[in-house]
Amino acid sequence: MSNLLLSGGIVLDPASKLQAPREVLIVGGTVEAIAPAGSFELPPQLEVIRTDGCWIVPGLIDVHVHLRDPGFPLKETIASGLRAAAAGGFTGVAAMANTEPVNDTPAITRYMLERAAEVGASSLYPVGAVSVGLRGRETCDYRALAEAGVRLFSDDGMPVDDQALLVRALNEVSALGLTLSLHEEERELSRAGAINQGAVARDLGVGGIPTAAESERVRRDLAIALGAGCPVHLAHVSSAATLDLIRAARARGAKVTCEVTPHHFSLSDQAVLKWGPDAKMNPPLRASAEVAAIRAAIADGTIDMIATDHAPHDRASKGGEVLAGCFHGVPQRLNSEQAAAFTAAANGVVGLETALGLALELVADGLISPLRLVEMMALSPARLLRLDDAGALFEGGPADLTVIDPGLRWQVRASEFRSLSRNTPFEGRQLKGRARMTIVGGKIVYQAVMPPGPEV
Repeated sequence: MSNLLLSGGIVLDPASKLQAPREVLIVGGTVEAIAPAGSFELPPQLEVIRTDGCWIVPGLIDVHVHLRDPGFPLKETIASGLRAAAAGGFTGVAAMANTEPVNDTPAITRYMLERAAEVGASSLYPVGAVSVGLRGRETCDYRALAEAGVRLFSDDGMPVDDQALLVRALNEVSALGLTLSLHEEERELSRAGAINQGAVARDLGVGGIPTAAESERVRRDLAIALGAGCPVHLAHVSSAATLDLIRAARARGAKVTCEVTPHHFSLSDQAVLKWGPDAKMNPPLRASAEVAAIRAAIADGTIDMIATDHAPHDRASKGGEVLAGCFHGVPQRLNSEQAAAFTAAANGVVGLETALGLALELVADGLISPLRLVEMMALSPARLLRLDDAGALFEGGPADLTVIDPGLRWQVRASEFRSLSRNTPFEGRQLKGRARMTIVGGKIVYQAVMPPGPEV
């Protein structure tokens, strides 16, 4: 670990509202100084890194990823997932509990943290299960999981159907100072569906999932959380009705936060016609009117943070040879075998290495400011995970930083991903803006091609 000076960049720190040219001095694993050039003494053995034209921001944090480890090494491992996170500009990620075995015991939590420490890339924040085995029948030992290192609780991928279990979980987790993240799905309404209910589903000849499958469960759970007086976080919101319920609950005093994924604010269900199973996720991509509502909610502050729901899958899990060549960007009805394979295909897309570029489109489109972007991808996620020293840049604080080049133009090529999986609907997309460097604890864990600085 060397002493670093980031020189020539613009510091963006939403916690202090700082947006100005500053040099950032890192000594060991700590931010030693954030100040104008020439206003502080430089230590010996210093590596100077030029960041001209770049933003220097608190390390980005993703509160919703699936690293598939333990259990599914063909899809992702903790090592590959954390390297992908670092390449995407994330200094930390919250890894969901739907592993095999499920992260419902301190032993699995410790395994995840031990593997992450071996990698030397982004930090891992374990997410503990709400129910044993994600079966929704019995609560976990939340205190033991928290003491082992869990920072959030979620049965993501599965809704919590049992209301009594949910109330108990909310109260016990809240007493520990932590939060539940809920996958909101009314399975009676979604079980026959594959993608969003609408014209695309009809054209393909597959079942549709109505927006009510999300919003009706949100209605129930917000009422429960409000009654319990406990905070709650809603994962991957996808509909205007859900957003209206969040606004109404907040007006009544509910402590509710929510996240949106880049694929839900960047794509409509029309993308399924081109990308097929690589554009299949839960909740599904919605109609263009819902996408517009999501983007408006990002602009007006209803949505608190951006999270990827990074969900790596191998080709076989996505339908394999049965679905090869079925999707051409225009409506084409699937035969019975293809429709069955598509319906059975695993949900989810990879997102760690494309999220920042897609989020920067929100800035380019004038929906949010650069400072607000950093708030949604660093400060608010840190607050949800109760990471007191993360999400902000301050002297004496930990040296977890992301250097972003907002003007760098690049093309998405899945073959270049650090992730083991390639299931993306953004292949070939031209993006502007990317992480140039990711620093965790004062150590450079990812660095794109940048001019080397002098040794002084």
